[in-house]
Amino acid sequence: KSRGVSRIEAVHDYMSSGFTLKYIFFASIFITATVKALESSTVSNYTQFATSSFGHHSMLSTLQIATSIISAICKPFLAKFSDLTSRPTTYVVVLTIYVIGYIIIACSPTITAYVIGSAFVSVGDSGLELLNSIIIADLTPLQYRGVVSGILASPYLVTTWISGYIVQHFVAVNWRWGYGMFCILIPACLLPAIVIMFVLDHKAEKQGLKKLSANPLVEHKDKFFSLTTIKTALIEIDAFGLILLGFAFSLLLLPFSLYPTAENGWKNPSMIAMIIVGGILFIAYCLYESLWAPFPSMPRRVLINKTFICCVIIDFVYMLAGYIRLLYFSSYTYVITNWSVKNWTYFSNTLTMGLCFFGVVAGIIHRLTHRYKLFQVFGLSVKIIGMGLFVMLTTQGINNGVLISSTILDSIGSAFSVIATQVAAQAAVPHQDLATTISLLSLYSSIGAAIGSAIAAPIWSSKLTKYLGEYTNLNSTEIAEYLGSTEYARSLPWGSQERNDALRAYNKTCYYLFVPALALTFISLIAACFQTDFYLGKQLNCVEGEQ
Repeated sequence: KSRGVSRIEAVHDYMSSGFTLKYIFFASIFITATVKALESSTVSNYTQFATSSFGHHSMLSTLQIATSIISAICKPFLAKFSDLTSRPTTYVVVLTIYVIGYIIIACSPTITAYVIGSAFVSVGDSGLELLNSIIIADLTPLQYRGVVSGILASPYLVTTWISGYIVQHFVAVNWRWGYGMFCILIPACLLPAIVIMFVLDHKAEKQGLKKLSANPLVEHKDKFFSLTTIKTALIEIDAFGLILLGFAFSLLLLPFSLYPTAENGWKNPSMIAMIIVGGILFIAYCLYESLWAPFPSMPRRVLINKTFICCVIIDFVYMLAGYIRLLYFSSYTYVITNWSVKNWTYFSNTLTMGLCFFGVVAGIIHRLTHRYKLFQVFGLSVKIIGMGLFVMLTTQGINNGVLISSTILDSIGSAFSVIATQVAAQAAVPHQDLATTISLLSLYSSIGAAIGSAIAAPIWSSKLTKYLGEYTNLNSTEIAEYLGSTEYARSLPWGSQERNDALRAYNKTCYYLFVPALALTFISLIAACFQTDFYLGKQLNCVEGEQ
């Protein structure tokens, strides 16, 4: 087994004999998760104000695609790094990247600097999320896996209610402070947890020295960072293959969000070149992974794992459909409602709050029944009903009751599906493959999100331009301003003919986003029907038995 896996297994054995240390450890992780929940509940709402302040609100999709790809590609790197070094060492690395990113965003003078900072934050944020998932899977039995995962997300139930006040304050003062505060809060809360992990790791090394020394990387610590070891690590990570995949998807997907502002649109030589080169790189990636990669990014033993493949299909399509609908959803609700910024923020967090609450409910059901498949099918069926209500909303006029109830149904269905997918994927592989499996599931989920954003971008730009031209008296310059910032439509008097005409254009546009999302969700439901229904017992997985 690799160094990181051996060390965390020793930590697991050591904590099993000391309940106090275990409680302190999980308490530290929970405090960190609470602050992360506050960050997620607030920061996502600053994005449209930040991009609008630079006059580039329509770049939301470009930003989302870029950060999704970066987030996706970095996770296998970080997972392997945590296997080759240790979990706490990887925490230190991603925390540093995270803080640097928020400093850049808070000080960004241009949209370019903002995007660069977002890229750093994407790596740090996805790294923290990945490591939390890995740690939970490392240290909890399957029957409690869903419950613990749900509990770590439960702080959203509190932060959702206070985030509205925070967002409203920083939007009025300066959105930059909304980002900057986390440069201080996250390190202050996470550093104690990291210190505890290093202490536990050190004690575990003393207690389990024989077990750790079985790994050649531990036996030769002085050579751990040699060029040979670094080269070996890069090969095992499949660095070349992942870089190919990252460039391929970047070049294939970014043109979908860039073409509206490019000269001559799709006829622009740069757009054509990006599509062609991206296609060539994707073919090269497939050939390399199939024929020459010593350690493919998706190992063959995982590729033929039916359970994992079903999980990939479910989550890939879930994110694909989700981002087609959600990318501009907060902008849509900001325009079509007359809510205050605080109340709009509450609603924007409804989906997240529902995911967290019903995620705990799903985890408890897993613990009581020791099964998950039936409840995942139930969840996806409920989600389809919610998606259908979103479509109805765009055709029958604005109704706050329908808007809220559809979001709640969506959150119920999503929670039952997400928790089940996480547990199933982790149960289907041995501990040595755990970090890789979690990162690969996240990789393809993030790619699904990037593709969804790429699909949503041209639909939003082209349809909104078309319907604003049809339903309003705006000229081309004014339409471009509406695309660049939601504040123009929001500033129109509520109930006026101008506002109603704008609402009609926004509704008609979102119809073409919601219908594809609804149709795609049926694919996830079908895949769930073929899911393996493992018995969730006291073991860490269903392959090796009790660890």
